[in-house]
Amino acid sequence: MKLNDLLRALRPLLSEARGVSTAAFVAICGCGSAGAVIVAGSSGAGNNNNTQAGLNSYLSGASLTAFPYWENLIRFSNSSGVYLGFNATTMRGWVLSADHIGPDPASITVAGNSYSVNSSVLSIGNSDLSLYQIGGGVSDPALPSLPTVPLITTIAQPGENALMFGRGFTNNTSTPYTWQTPGLSDSNSMRWGSNTIELNANVNLGTLIARNIQPYTVVDFDGPLGAGATPFDAQGSNGDSGGGLFVLRGGVWQLSGIAHFVDDGPDFLESPETGNGISNSSEIGDFTAYSDVSSKRTSIFSSTGTLIPEPSSLLLTSPALLLLLRRRRCETRH
Repeated sequence: MKLNDLLRALRPLLSEARGVSTAAFVAICGCGSAGAVIVAGSSGAGNNNNTQAGLNSYLSGASLTAFPYWENLIRFSNSSGVYLGFNATTMRGWVLSADHIGPDPASITVAGNSYSVNSSVLSIGNSDLSLYQIGGGVSDPALPSLPTVPLITTIAQPGENALMFGRGFTNNTSTPYTWQTPGLSDSNSMRWGSNTIELNANVNLGTLIARNIQPYTVVDFDGPLGAGATPFDAQGSNGDSGGGLFVLRGGVWQLSGIAHFVDDGPDFLESPETGNGISNSSEIGDFTAYSDVSSKRTSIFSSTGTLIPEPSSLLLTSPALLLLLRRRRCETRH
């Protein structure tokens, strides 16, 4: 979708849950319309929140489950995406990202290897979610040995622990946090932030006449000392589109949403009159909205098929399966 078309589509967005008509939603792709996560305080510039070790150190200190999907978090064009896993039948991998990001990449890097994108974009219904099939080409390396990302089964609920991921960043260490542009370089690393789910909202991505209602999960930027703030409280910024929102359920981090847009605060959905109309820079009280994954699980799996943790597991199990078949044949003959 072109930038002007996207902005035209976003102007009439409605929060059905609150009855609020908004005009300031900004998509957070790196195309200039609006990928790492800004964290309040000294971590706003990416300090301490751009490595898996730093993330798991925080989680351990908070007595939360370690996060095993760091290498599944990828650069998608000039923004962000999530590598979901590998289909053993098609020998292809699958990436989930945001539909409004453009242009579509010809290749995607996962775990340090580049893979061709071998089919056209698969838009998920009328949402902002899109799937990309990768690997399997003549010159493609073997797909990486990474865990399969679990998709949440029901929409995230207010108060649930959440992790935000993306490539957006800032050079500021105090509010307001001016957005920088992560661009196409893999040297601009993935960043993480913490949060709790603020609310859910049904948002109209269409017009007042041709409505296209889609479910969203929203997190609020409370800052380092705000009520309800988490230790690495975060806000989406330029280049975070397509980045994952993960929620901890039953001791497992599950993909709950894909970043679509941010809006001005403070607490814009609750008190729109308090906003100043500025999304860049990020300020305390701004929010980030994620396309809900749970409502699109069936559509996603109908495209990807069954995903397994890693292609190398096939090599490990194949000899065992062959041995079992030989034994069965022998038993049948006897």
